[in-house]
Amino acid sequence: MNYGLLVIGLMPFCCAAQDYVPPANSPKEAGLQWNIGLGIGFDYGGLGAQVQCRPAPPLVMFAGGGYALAGFGYNVGAQGRILPDARWCPFVSAMYGYNAVIVVKGASQYNQIYYGPSFGLGVELHGRNNAKKFWRFEVLLPLRDAAFQEDVDALKKNPLIKIESEPPPIGIGVAYHFGL
Repeated sequence: MNYGLLVIGLMPFCCAAQDYVPPANSPKEAGLQWNIGLGIGFDYGGLGAQVQCRPAPPLVMFAGGGYALAGFGYNVGAQGRILPDARWCPFVSAMYGYNAVIVVKGASQYNQIYYGPSFGLGVELHGRNNAKKFWRFEVLLPLRDAAFQEDVDALKKNPLIKIESEPPPIGIGVAYHFGL
């Protein structure tokens, strides 16, 4: 008899667990999720925008484009999110598109954008109250075409051109994204 009273007494607590509904801004929403980001980096075409589609929480497909100092740069790729429901979500990415540029002041005939694959590691920092808005930080390793290095070497040999800087071996990306 005491067990019967105990079960009846605990019944409201057991039933209440069935009523939980995740908040509307939970990162566990079903279906395709879209967002757009404004930022800087190879994956944003230089200084530009990126559109992301998430067919599943750990998978992201993206396309970006923007101003790359010598014209329009673009990238398309995919990203694997390691902890898709975490506030700090690490990811790996692979893409193809703009990853180097040559700009010569006063001699635009040498300006050129180079394309190739790039790979990255990064993190998304989601807001506490809205998982659809987040910052994205990434370190990128570009695999540059041999033609890029050949063109840089040719410019170094040209006595009329002074090389002020060369691109670093890695790139960074920083952006702010918001859901559509």
